[in-house]
Order: sequence, then structure tokens, then C-alpha cells
Amino acid sequence: MNVWLKRVLFSLVVALLLAVVGLAIFLLTFNPNAYKSRLESFVFERTARTLTIDGDIGLSLFPRIGLSVSDVALSNRDAKDTFVSIDSARFAVAIWPLLSNRLVVDHVAVTGLKAYVVRDAQGRFNFSDLLDAGGAAAAASVPAPMAVAAAAPGAGSDFNIDIAGLELKSGRVQYVDQRDGLSTTFDQIEANTGRVTYDQPFDVSLKAVITGNDPVQHAQLQAQALLRLNPGARGYSAQKINVQLSGRLGNLDQSQATLRGNLAYDGNARHFSADNLELALNGNIVGAHPIQGLKASLTAAQLRLDQRNTALKIDKLALRAVGQDGKRALDLALDAPALAISPESAQADPVTGTLKWTGDDTLAVSLGLEGLSGNANEWQFRTASLDGGLTQGERLLRLKLTSPLAWNTTLRKGSLSAVKGDMGVRDQALPSGSYEFPMIGSVHLDLVQDLLSADLNAVIDGGQAAFKSQTTKLATPQPRTRFTLNTEKLDLNRWLPAPPALAAARPAEAGQEAGKESDKGQEADRDKDADAAKAPPAPIDLSFLRGLDVEGDVRIGDLRVRDVQLTGVNAQARVQKGALTVPKLSAGLYEGTLSGQFSASADQTFGLKLNLDKVAVAPLIQAAMGRNLLSGRGAAQIDLRAQGATVDALQRSLAGRVSAQVRDGAVQGVDASRTLSDVAAALGNVLKGRLDALASPFDSRRSTAFSSLDARLDLKDGQGTLSKLSVVSDLVRLSEGKPARIDVPGRSLDLVLQAQVAARLPKGLDVALTPLLGATIPIRIAGAWDRPAYEVDWSGIRNPSIQRALKSGLMELLKGKDLIDQALPSPEPEAPGAAPKNSAAPASGADPVERIGKAIKGLLGQ
Repeated sequence: MNVWLKRVLFSLVVALLLAVVGLAIFLLTFNPNAYKSRLESFVFERTARTLTIDGDIGLSLFPRIGLSVSDVALSNRDAKDTFVSIDSARFAVAIWPLLSNRLVVDHVAVTGLKAYVVRDAQGRFNFSDLLDAGGAAAAASVPAPMAVAAAAPGAGSDFNIDIAGLELKSGRVQYVDQRDGLSTTFDQIEANTGRVTYDQPFDVSLKAVITGNDPVQHAQLQAQALLRLNPGARGYSAQKINVQLSGRLGNLDQSQATLRGNLAYDGNARHFSADNLELALNGNIVGAHPIQGLKASLTAAQLRLDQRNTALKIDKLALRAVGQDGKRALDLALDAPALAISPESAQADPVTGTLKWTGDDTLAVSLGLEGLSGNANEWQFRTASLDGGLTQGERLLRLKLTSPLAWNTTLRKGSLSAVKGDMGVRDQALPSGSYEFPMIGSVHLDLVQDLLSADLNAVIDGGQAAFKSQTTKLATPQPRTRFTLNTEKLDLNRWLPAPPALAAARPAEAGQEAGKESDKGQEADRDKDADAAKAPPAPIDLSFLRGLDVEGDVRIGDLRVRDVQLTGVNAQARVQKGALTVPKLSAGLYEGTLSGQFSASADQTFGLKLNLDKVAVAPLIQAAMGRNLLSGRGAAQIDLRAQGATVDALQRSLAGRVSAQVRDGAVQGVDASRTLSDVAAALGNVLKGRLDALASPFDSRRSTAFSSLDARLDLKDGQGTLSKLSVVSDLVRLSEGKPARIDVPGRSLDLVLQAQVAARLPKGLDVALTPLLGATIPIRIAGAWDRPAYEVDWSGIRNPSIQRALKSGLMELLKGKDLIDQALPSPEPEAPGAAPKNSAAPASGADPVERIGKAIKGLLGQ
């Protein structure tokens, strides 16, 4: 027995020695680098990707299987460009645990990881093929037991992976999204993990720098969490999350963002949950709509979303945001205390939300949802309410709407089935102090048909109004909307702010106290004007036109804008490619017609073309200017263009042409025959060495008829040139002279008008007007629009009588104040009971040159 035991022990020793010697020989002779080409071919055959190993492969077999590799790169599918590369990587696998179906990996260290992730226009990533076919390819290349373990680690197999830790240094991931136009780079990535085991929590820490130019990005990222991964069961969770982000991310600048809480996702059950979620954001929003000092937070005690069972639960969700938009303060709040939707029931506490935008104009909107009932498949709120108001000075615009709100999950459609509400304005400038009109209708959303439709009806100014719209392509960045608006009456004066002159006007009170209050008011107005002059001009921002696709027809039976009335208004409007265009506009205008076009683009470029034909001039001017200046039947052609981000910039860029023609009309307030008779008599008296009183040429009961009036104004860079003026009447002809400049941004003008008495005078006036025959009288009009100065250029008049008067000392004669005081009547009223003054007695007043100038000015209807 002892002999056999000795023989067995001797055989085992010999076998062990042979194994050790064989292993030593294998380690000394094995070269893993000889398998590079076979490994590269293996990868290419199964992934259509090129694996390149430029560095050496190091291998150790005992006591651990150790592997180190350097300069490794993997290309994109069917391409030569690199998908991922590493500078070096090393790890070791324990041998004995493999015998018990466990993969225990020692600390893994990776340096210089570089990945280039791309999502194409169809939404597929450049690594999608690895996820789709990786499992099948791996299963086909290994024995069946290993294939099962690789296909579903941790599920249906006892095979486990245990990694002592992972360390990543100098990593870089570049992400390009061709569908959304996003380019982002995660640079200087450093990551460390604790012990990584399937379905067991482990610590993770991450640092990175986020950069990019489209949009601009430069931010620091730090993150810590306790992760739990189970890819086999598609279970993932992150507990004790603490993510901090600071810097610039697109339009968010100088930001500090923090995320805390617990997140979990079960892919098989399609269940997502969040607990004690806290998201805080501080920073500035830059760009077209800047907001300074933004502070926003989102908190939720609990969120549960079960997609498989169609269940949602929300507990204590709150959203808050404050910030400053220029001179306006933003305040946003949303609260959902409790909401639970399941296949059996649906219930919720009232959901409330408010938005306030406070500044020169104040916008306040409140939203409410009450009375949730139904189930996950079909739920409804008994009442959905909207209450909004816009305050502009003393004017308040308000909108109130209520309706039941319903949604069908299976049909993917919902509606506001019975919209009821009121829209109104409150303003003391209105005759009744306020105005409102009721509306009813419905709004429907159908995601299957990709359609949002609205049908609203109202009674406006005593007439019926109907609005219908349909919006399609809801899931695209640019939905398409088509609408029609038909209303019998519409008075925009109820909705537009009153003009400054009208808003400032108040009934004057009698007495001295009223005068004092008026003086104080004028001083206050001057102070306000001074502050307004110092304030920067209000910007014009039409950037909202970008991304819109809207087209519709507008028909208005009776439209009033200020005091102007239009009838039968018909307009087509389009908003496409960042521009608003009205290609067709037509309306009736005071016994005539109006037609034209209008355009405005997101870059603040405006264009206007209008044609007026056979319009009654008198009521139009009376309505537009509040004065009866001109009558007749007229036409006009307006073609203007401008570009600018403020009103001043628009005025400085104004270009185009304005032409007008009036036939068989009259200038109101002036009788040319009487005025010219007075002027001629005054000239005759001057030649005789005396000055007589010249009556005022203005009288609302007077008028001067003309047969034609033609004018044209050419504009460039805000400067206008009166290139044509022709007024023809029986007594006088008016034409343009030089200079003929109108400064639009400066609101000033410098014009010379040439007035000439007709060669053939009517009977009764031939004797009185003979001194002015053949004379061309230059009239200089210069200064501000609201207070122009008028002057007659006497020295420029080529008339023998006037030339003789000038040579005989006319100007010197007119300079004598005493003589003028004697010649012109006093404006002071006579005392009661006093004897009437002799008409030839000394008088005072303006000099005859000014009086004659005013007389000539009167011919223009000024």
C-alpha cells in the first residue's frame, strides 16, 4: 500500500514540475503582439470597423491575467475616421475566481481616451450598430455558456463581473448633433469609481470642462453620485446626486447650476422615479431676450412615471423663477401639491401658476386647474382658467377664459371644449371708462392627425366676429398655422394707447388756481420730456418672426384707427422665413379706395407701398390731423423703406417716394383774392410813404379754390427733397424752389416756395393786383415742424414796383418802430364807453413785411 502511495505522489510531483516548466516555457516564448493582425481582422469582420494597435501589448498570466495596451484606435463603421482611441490602458484579471464563474478585475486605468460621437440628421448615433449587433456578434464568437452570460449578465446566469475600481485621466469626448446643429466637447475628463459590481451601488466622481462654439459654451462640470447598474435587467439608479455646473452654456452666462436628489430607471418595467429632487439655477440669459440675475429652482418631493401601466404621481412639485429683463422684473411660480393618475382613477389638488412682468408696462397672468377626475386613459379637469392683464400707464387690457380640459391618452387627443370668457380694456380716456366683449368657442388638439384647431366667436362693437385657425406639423421646430378672421366692426382706438397729445390734454379749470396747477403740470411735463430724452430709445425686436409659418386672411367690415375710418378691409398676411408680409391689402377710404402692400422682417427691415385713388381729401385730412385744411378729390402713391432697431434709426434710414395729386379742390381758411388785394394795397401805400393796417388773412369761413395740386417728395437716409410742387388756381401759381429739404429724424424743414400771380386776373381784381403782376414771390419756410418760421425774400422778388420801393428805402422805413406803431392797429381791446379810434390813428403790431409774409403764408392754408 505504501508503494502505491509513493508512486502516486511521485507522479503528481512530476506532473506539477512538468506543468511549471511548461508554463515557464509558454511565458518565455508567448508573444501576444503576434496576434495583433488576427485581432484586427476579427473586429473588422464582425463590426466593419478598423481596429488599429500601434503600441505593444503586454500580457502576464500569473497570479493574475494582466493586459496593457497603448495607442489603440477604432474607426467608424465603413470609414477611416476615428470613433474612439486611447493612449494607454491596463488591467488585470484574477485567475482563480474565473473557475467559480466570476470575473474579478483589478484596478483599471485608462489614459488619453478620445471619443467622437455623432448623431446624424435621422437621429442615429455613430455607435448604434455596436449596440444593435454587439450582443449577437459576441454570442456567435464564443461558446454557448459564455454567450448567454455576455448577452444577459446577471440574468439567467451566475456569471458576475467585479471591478476593483476605474480611473480615467485626460479624457475627451466630442459630440456633434447634425440634426439639432449642436457641437459640444467634454475635455480634461477625470473620472474615478469605487468597486464596480453588477446590481451593487458604487461611488462615482467626475470632472470635465465643457466647451463649444455652436452655441458658445465654456463651463466647469463636477459630479458625484452613488450609482447602481444592472444592464441585464436594464436597471439604473443614481443616489445622493450632487452635480455642479458653472460658466457659459449657450445663452446662459455666468451660471451656477446644481442638481441634487435620487433618480432611478427600470427599463424592463419602463418606470422612472425621482425623490427629493432639487434643481437650482443662477445666472444671466443673453441674446435677443436678455434676463439679468435669473434665479430659478425646481423641487419635487416625489415623482413617479410608470409608462407600462400609464401611471403618474407628483408630490409637492414647485417651480420658481425671478429675474430682471431690462427695466422689467420677472416673477414666475408654479405649484402642483399632489397629483395621482392611474388606470383606475385620477385626482389632484388644485394646480396654480402665476407670471408677472413688472416695469413701465406690467403683465400679470394666472393659471389654474381644478377638479381632476377620470383615469389614466381618459382624464379631465373640471375647470381650466386663465386670467391675464396688461397695464400700460392708466390703461388695463384684460383677458379671462375658463373651460373644461379633457385628454384621451389612447386617441392622443384633447380639447378645451367650452371656452367662455371676456376680453376688455379699462381706461379713463374711454367714453365709458371701460369696454369689454364676450367670447365663446373651443380648442382641439389631435396628435394622431398632427392638428391643433381653434374656433372662437365674439361680439365686438356690436358686430359679429369669428376667428378660426389650424396648426399642423406640431412636432417640428416650425409648426404651420393657417387662420381666418372675419369681423363686422373693429375700433382699434379702444385697444391702442392714446396719442401723447391727447393723453396729456385735460379740461382746463377756470380761475387762478387752475393756472397755477397748469404751470406745475407743464413743469412736470418738461421734466418728463427731459427724462425721456435721456432715456435710451425703446428697441424694436422682431426676432420672434424667425421660425414662424403663419398665413391667413383678415376681413373687417368697418375699421377705425384713431379718427380714420376704413370700410371693406381685406388683407392677406404671411409670416415665413423670418418676415411678415401683407401682399394684398385693400379697403374703401372716404369715397375712394386704398390698396397696397406691407412687409417687416426679423432684421428690422420695413417696406410700405400704398395707392390711394379718388379719395375725398377733406374728411380724410380732418380725421387724420383734426383740421380742415384742404378739400377736393385726390390720389396718392407711397413707397417707403426703412431699417433699424429703434424709431430714430428707422427715421434716419427712411427712403422712397411720396406723391400726391388733388383736383378741383380748395385751401380752407384763406381767400386768395382778398388777401392779394390787401397785399397789393399795402405795397401801394408803402410806395406812398405810409403804412396801413393789414387784416389777418386767416378765417375759417374763407377758402381759395384751385384746379390742381401735384406734389412729390423724394426721401433718402431720412432726408426728404420736395422735388415737385405745382398748385394752379385762377389767382396764383405755387411751385417748388431751393432749398427744398425736409429732415425727418430732426423733425425740421427748410423750404422755398415760389408764388406767382396769374397773368390773367379776374375782373374786379385787375386794378388792385396790377403791382404784383409778373412777380415771383419767394417764401422761405424753415424751422421745426410744429413751429416753422415764415419769411418773404423781398430782395429776391423781380418786380418793378417792389424794386422801386426797396431803392426808396422800404427796408429802412420798415425798421422804424414808431412809424410802425403809428401805422398798425393796436391789438388791445377798447375800454367800455370809450370813443372809437380813428382808423387812421397810430397803431402797433407786427411789421408789414411780416404781415405780408403771413398773408402769402395764408395762401398755403397754414
